[in-house]
Amino acid sequence: MLKIHHDPDRADAYKAMQPFRFDEQLRCICVFDKDLIAEIFRSDRFKVIAFADHYRQIADRTTINFDASIAALHHVPLANEGDHHRHLRGQVASVIGADSRGKLRAIEDFIAALASETFTAGREVDLVHDVAMPVFDRLFSLWFGLAQSELVEHMNVSQVFDMTMSLNRRKGVNEQVAAMTCAFAGQQARLPTTPEIAVAMNILGNDALIGSIALSLWHTLSRNPGKRLDEIVYPDDLPSTGVPFIERVATEDLEIGGLVVGKGQRVRLMIDATAYHVSEDEADLLFGRGRHLCLGKPATLAIWRSLIKALAANARRFTIGAIRMRTGDYAFSFPEYARVSIHD
Repeated sequence: MLKIHHDPDRADAYKAMQPFRFDEQLRCICVFDKDLIAEIFRSDRFKVIAFADHYRQIADRTTINFDASIAALHHVPLANEGDHHRHLRGQVASVIGADSRGKLRAIEDFIAALASETFTAGREVDLVHDVAMPVFDRLFSLWFGLAQSELVEHMNVSQVFDMTMSLNRRKGVNEQVAAMTCAFAGQQARLPTTPEIAVAMNILGNDALIGSIALSLWHTLSRNPGKRLDEIVYPDDLPSTGVPFIERVATEDLEIGGLVVGKGQRVRLMIDATAYHVSEDEADLLFGRGRHLCLGKPATLAIWRSLIKALAANARRFTIGAIRMRTGDYAFSFPEYARVSIHD
């Protein structure tokens, strides 16, 4: 179950485990039913995972310094509740909302030019490095008012959410979080927000956005062999996700949708099981629901729709190539590469 989100045949497994099951290895209840997932998302009787506390416990056991990760998680809305969560969410919303129409027009223009230059005959396109990463860089550069890729390059800071990775890898992620925090602090006068919020937004957006866009493109194209790009019927919403699950903890003994949960019990909401390319159902749960609904949803959907608009205007044929998922990743669905060859 640890890496079921990497299994190409997982749709059958998800169906077999509906609506939920307790997993002995994970010591949590995995939920697959879209209606129950939505109900738990909306419920105030479940709280988010206390990621910062988890790092404090590891630091206490090992005497390893995880201060950078702890400080960063203190500024991530998804990792906090109550008044502090609402304050952080307001800070992120102010960055995303500033001249949002102008910035979305700019990202749409960028995508149109990128697609025109990239999806050309005779080229092998890596949907991760040639498409999703440049789009991520451009979006965050618009939000922050600086060339992000020149400042911090691509870092694995989103992996701070992975609670099962090795200690050495966790130390490496902590070093990247510290380096990114230092880099943004050096540009504080140019930022529209604090360095801590800039890091928090990277943690939230890097693997989620890049993984979701690359996978959505790859799965859409792989389902349409032999067609031209302009012959595909593209789904209007993201058909795949780089965030296979989100976890919550019950704050009390309760019963919800037929599921009996004890206080302190962890539940894993398998939103990947509701993705269109897996379930062929439009559940609209990939961005969460309720008080922790992803603030980047409008921008992500604008990116996806700009990409498919550009591809729908391209009459070239393609051949689907290889995809390789990042190894040792228990928290995200993030491809190391996802390749497509473009022909006349």
